[in-house]
Amino acid sequence: MRDVSGLLRMLSPRRISVVYLLILIFVVFSITIPDLFLSPITLQSVASSQAVVGILAIGALLPFVAGEFDITVGANMALSVIIMTSLSNSHPGIGVVTMCLIAVLVCGLVGLCNGLLVGRLGINSFIATLATSQVLVAIALKISNNQQVLAALPQGFMDLGQGRTLGVPNGLFVTLALGVIIWYVLQWTKLGRHLYASGFNREAARLSGVRTQTLVIGSFVASGLIAGVAGLVFVGQVGTFSNSIGAPLLFPAFAAVFLGATQFNFRPNVWGTLLAIFTLALGVQGLQLSSSAGGFWITPLFNGLALVGAVLFSRQQGLRQAQRAEATVDEETTSVSPLADDDAAATRDSEVSRK
Repeated sequence: MRDVSGLLRMLSPRRISVVYLLILIFVVFSITIPDLFLSPITLQSVASSQAVVGILAIGALLPFVAGEFDITVGANMALSVIIMTSLSNSHPGIGVVTMCLIAVLVCGLVGLCNGLLVGRLGINSFIATLATSQVLVAIALKISNNQQVLAALPQGFMDLGQGRTLGVPNGLFVTLALGVIIWYVLQWTKLGRHLYASGFNREAARLSGVRTQTLVIGSFVASGLIAGVAGLVFVGQVGTFSNSIGAPLLFPAFAAVFLGATQFNFRPNVWGTLLAIFTLALGVQGLQLSSSAGGFWITPLFNGLALVGAVLFSRQQGLRQAQRAEATVDEETTSVSPLADDDAAATRDSEVSRK
């Protein structure tokens, strides 16, 4: 009986609502537009386009677990792309591996700056990273001269970025590999437990001996490095830089982080985030394919509504858990009160008899 109740709790819509939403999307669009929605081209297109968004979401997840926001992930990815394209044209002799290392390390340095602003100087993370993102946009525009830059990367690198293995885009394997690494760190290591503790109650974690300031700075550095990897995957897929990349990917990444935090264990997690990304992407793709007119307006509308719904759902979960905790405290108080009254009465009786 206990196993059945545990299974029912695991399958509760409150715990895996995104799974049910994904099933609903598949059923609806498989019935209405089966030829378009179920085609291998559609599924491969979604997997390829969302690989970069998934990497950005994993990068944004780490500061989010620590209780902070990193708004620079999109602009940091764009910085990685312009570094790769610029170096491939101006210094092709240094090799593609060196270019990749430079791009990722520069993005990690940006993350370090964000971490120092937030963790050391105490600036609000939203304000600090929003300001830093504008600086990164200015740097990218300066390097590119506000023009589209075509990368002169080796053909092997482009084939790897645009290729498929077993029918799956190679970029998706990078996303899944990063997901496994971050999941292991958050779920099974002391570092992950300290990150969650810092995010839930930083002062209590600090008093318990957790180096919260170092964790916050490190989470931003890791976010910057992962954003740099997202830039490598993007330039491998597209091969060009334009001033429009980065920012449009920020919103779906954060929508997935918020929505994923309501899934499975009711806290920010990797698999809930990745599941939310592909669920939202399939929903957008289905609506665009079924729209007779131009569907350019569907993506921002769907992502905006998804983000509001995710925040509301997360808020409801928090209120429900708080009410459950208060009820538990009330029950404990009620159960303890009669015992306390009996002890007081016994003490009084003993005092009277002694007198």
